[in-house]
Amino acid sequence: MLFKKMVLVAAVIGSFAAQAEVQNFYVGGQYNKTTLEENESGFSGSVDFGSITALAGYKFNDYLAVEARFGTGVKDKSSNEDGYKESLGVDMQTMLVAKASYNLSNEFSVFAVAGYSKTDFKYEESEPGYSFSETDSLNGLALGIGAEFKFSNNVAVNLEYVMLPDKTFRDGSYSFKLESNNLSLGVNYYF
Repeated sequence: MLFKKMVLVAAVIGSFAAQAEVQNFYVGGQYNKTTLEENESGFSGSVDFGSITALAGYKFNDYLAVEARFGTGVKDKSSNEDGYKESLGVDMQTMLVAKASYNLSNEFSVFAVAGYSKTDFKYEESEPGYSFSETDSLNGLALGIGAEFKFSNNVAVNLEYVMLPDKTFRDGSYSFKLESNNLSLGVNYYF
């Protein structure tokens, strides 16, 4: 259902771009390896998830663009033992970022992104007669770098690393910190 919504959003943006200055709009998709790391005194552990993202962007010029991104998890961490089920994964991820690019050649460019990000991580557990679900959000400033290679005037592939917001939880003298990031491989289509 969520994938259908992402396709619908891309189609609406695409039709809008067809009526406006189409050469400035682009759409794309990414596969993300999202890592969630927990740090507390004397302990550190991390979990990797898979997610997909649809994006739409507008280029103001060769150096500056703005992108809206909407993603959902596709690969959770889960276990199932003797009727007890447990899973943790990316429920939803949204970003609004500015993108600064620098062309090293006609085909190859490097870029940096900065903006607002919100990632919802969903935890679920269940067994016969019991069920529990909780969603925690990490939201705030996201910063990243990447590189893009254009195969043609319209199609490009990119590799990107984004540091997502972190959050520190405190309860008296006890505290722990959650940090997350995305390593993404994507394809963009430029109108």
